[in-house]
Amino acid sequence: MPRCATALFMLLISAPIGAWAHVRVFPDAGNMQAPACGYTKFVVRVPVEKPIATTRIDLFVPKGMIVYAVEPKPNWQFNLQRTRGVVTTITWSGGRLNPYEFDEFAFLAATPRVSGSVNWDAWQYYEDGSIVKWTGKPGAETPHSVTEITAGHCKK
Repeated sequence: MPRCATALFMLLISAPIGAWAHVRVFPDAGNMQAPACGYTKFVVRVPVEKPIATTRIDLFVPKGMIVYAVEPKPNWQFNLQRTRGVVTTITWSGGRLNPYEFDEFAFLAATPRVSGSVNWDAWQYYEDGSIVKWTGKPGAETPHSVTEITAGHCKK
């Protein structure tokens, strides 16, 4: 391998994972859009971006999203925090994601009646007690995930 290609390869494999990976929420088949008034399976993809294990994930449910069910995950428990009967936070804990691993956590939800962007804030807890708050705007160092709610076929 030429020297510059070797140097580039070494730079890429030694760069922090965080340069490319963030906690993301994907509707259905991995696109970033979901129809209004729809029932959708959402998947939360959690990569470990530090040299220590992730032990808990809090996902804050955007206003207008109605969570109906959470897919069981071996070695992980989930807890639903509610406000006036509506799920506002899903917490997965009790499991462990080691450095350079990732996993996906799924749930079913109904999308809002109106189109537009919804922001998914998430907190990622590490074994040393540190927390990465994925709450920034797109382009920030720790951005939240964004789902675009497209025009749906809402019944009046």
